[in-house]
Amino acid sequence: MPGKVMWHRMLMCGALAVATVATTEGTASAATQCFSQSYSDGAQIVPGTGGGNVTRSVTRQRAGNTWDDWVWRGTEFQCPRNRTCDYAWSKSKTTNTSWAVGGGTDLGNASSPSKKWYNVVIPLVGGYQRTTEISTNFTWTVHLNGGDVAQPIQVAVRRWTQGDFSGGWVRTNRGCQGGTTYEWNGNVRFGNWTRNVFEKEKVGYAVNGRM
Repeated sequence: MPGKVMWHRMLMCGALAVATVATTEGTASAATQCFSQSYSDGAQIVPGTGGGNVTRSVTRQRAGNTWDDWVWRGTEFQCPRNRTCDYAWSKSKTTNTSWAVGGGTDLGNASSPSKKWYNVVIPLVGGYQRTTEISTNFTWTVHLNGGDVAQPIQVAVRRWTQGDFSGGWVRTNRGCQGGTTYEWNGNVRFGNWTRNVFEKEKVGYAVNGRM
C-alpha cells in the first residue's frame, strides 16, 4: 500500500509539472503589455518596435499609370527660324531626387495628442529619406526645325502607391498596475499612407516643352 501511495503521488507531481509548463508557455505566447499613459499617450493602437512584435508598412494598391517628374531642366536652345539645326548639349549632369515624394500619412488609431508614434511609423513607408541618383552624359543629337526650342532634361518616372500599417499593440478595457493592458495583434491594420514612388528614369531633350 505505501508503494501505491508513493506512485500515486509521483503521478500527481508529474501531472502538476506538465500543467505548470503548459501554463508558463501559454502566458508567454499571450503577448500582453502594461503601458503607462505617458508611454501609450492614449493611442488605441501602439506600434510595435521590437522583441518580435514589429509593425510593418504594407503596400495595398498601385496606380495603373505612371507620372513624369521632371527633376532637372537644362538651358534652352532655340534653332533660328528659316533653317534646321542639329543640337547636342555634350555635357554630363547628375541629379539627386527623393525615392518617394509627395503624398501623406495618417496614423488612424495610432494617433495620439503628442503625435509621438508618427516618427515611429513614417520611416516604415517605402523610400522614406532615400534618394535616387540620375547621372547622364548628354552626347546624342536632336534634330530641330526652325524656331524649335530644345533643352536637356532628366525625368523620374513615378507611380502613386497606397498602403497602410499592419501589427500593433491594441488597447483593452483592462487596467493594470500603473496603466492599461495592451494585447499584440499581428494582423490588425491601421492608418494609411500615399507616396509617389520612383520606378525608373528617363533622359533626353524636351522640344518645345515636350519630351
